[in-house]
Amino acid sequence: MLDSFFIEIAESWRAHAHDVSFAAGSPMSAARATVIPGLSRRPDVGMVKALGGLRRWSERENLDVIVTNSATASALVRLARTPAPVVYFCHGLHWNETRTIGDRVWPLIERALLSRTAGVISLNSDDRRWFASRFGGRPHLHLSFGVGLDLLDFPVRPVPEGPLRLCWIGELSPRKRPHLPLEIAAQLRDHGIGFRLEMLGDGPLRTDIGAEIRSRGLSGIVTANGPGDAAAAIERSHALVHTAQWEGLPRVMLESLAMGCPSYAFDVKGVRDIPLARFAPDGATTELAARIAADWTAGRLLDPMPFDRSLLDCSHAADGIRRFLPTLVGSESVPPGAETIPHGE
Repeated sequence: MLDSFFIEIAESWRAHAHDVSFAAGSPMSAARATVIPGLSRRPDVGMVKALGGLRRWSERENLDVIVTNSATASALVRLARTPAPVVYFCHGLHWNETRTIGDRVWPLIERALLSRTAGVISLNSDDRRWFASRFGGRPHLHLSFGVGLDLLDFPVRPVPEGPLRLCWIGELSPRKRPHLPLEIAAQLRDHGIGFRLEMLGDGPLRTDIGAEIRSRGLSGIVTANGPGDAAAAIERSHALVHTAQWEGLPRVMLESLAMGCPSYAFDVKGVRDIPLARFAPDGATTELAARIAADWTAGRLLDPMPFDRSLLDCSHAADGIRRFLPTLVGSESVPPGAETIPHGE
């Protein structure tokens, strides 16, 4: 997560004369990090040993504030009782509509950890409301476009020529629901639409997805050949299809938006916050397929997208967080562009 989201942000902070120290459960590829044994994104019996390592790291680096992300690791950081205040950068609270046992347990854990949280950074409207009603008017920064993007990596693409091309990009896991784009593909075929669907990603369901492609007779229409270049796939596509059960704020949809490629998705937590995305009710594959077919037939997928892509630049998040953190240890105020949550909201 640090390699993916925080390299540019850290460089921006250092350019303003701040010291930045990374810590992670495994070595980073793009920067030097202190490796904390036991620190992990997934619960594990060995994670207790991370508590002492986190305290020692905080003391050795003489930290003024710690920003932590990912649910399990963030719980460990807040339980470690470090001398520095802890800000929870919440990429997405790990539940949707509290229907399952897991969805009921996580809110209890997060609520208990709020007493050890100095500040919160949220990314989607559902999480924003949850924190606003439970964090007692304490420091809370909301970033509508998440950590943002390096826009040089996601230039506006020319609209592809030829038949309809769709892409699906994500982990082949139960929460991402990669079987649903296959349902959509089968329905588009039944609509008589000529198209191709390219699926990029890897995960525990990869073998099952390959088998389902063959069993549905989609082998000549859908490809699922593993990981690949997301920007290149978006560039050659007329639209992105996204089928996750819920998200923090789906980065791939922001990448698609930056490149001027429309997104089709279900109206679920986190996903519903993406500007200009085209939605159907959760799980309504027939409705989503019909909307794709109608938009393609009417030529709407060839129209430019009226969105100011500069809003997605990662500099906005870097500046907002940089000016938010000193409010927890000093007197600097947050400027316009970094939206704090008023007391009582």
